Amino acid sequence: MSAVRSRAEIVACETCGNAQRDAEGRVPGETLLAALRTALARAGDVPVDVASVRCLWACKRSCAVALRSAGRVGYLLADLEPTEVSARALIDYAALYAASDDGAVPYRTWPAALKGHFLCRFPRAAEPEAERAAAAEPGPAEWGSEPNPER
Repeated sequence: MSAVRSRAEIVACETCGNAQRDAEGRVPGETLLAALRTALARAGDVPVDVASVRCLWACKRSCAVALRSAGRVGYLLADLEPTEVSARALIDYAALYAASDDGAVPYRTWPAALKGHFLCRFPRAAEPEAERAAAAEPGPAEWGSEPNPER
């Protein structure tokens, strides 16, 4: 990975727990999303973004969020409580994730509120073909002193 690290993105499901509305008519997914945005604002300058999607298809395991970033493995976390504690834990974990080269965060550093909530890990996205080709081309330092045998 390059010296410039990419940001982490938490993508929260807006419709999680659709059958359970609170007194204001919000579903748990909306509540968690609001808590995430508040926790992010309070966290200050962290390399984390919060986004939402209509549905993550984890309906029986709500609340659910995806954590992703360019060049890193991603994770789906489920059965999360729509609370400030969960939201802060997600922001803290995402900051650790963003600081990693490959998305691996040592278990001992995970916030307690997230342990037991990782549903799956998904591989990082493949690089676009043009980037792979450019990375595979040898540069001047790799050419060595041998002349081109095809000349």
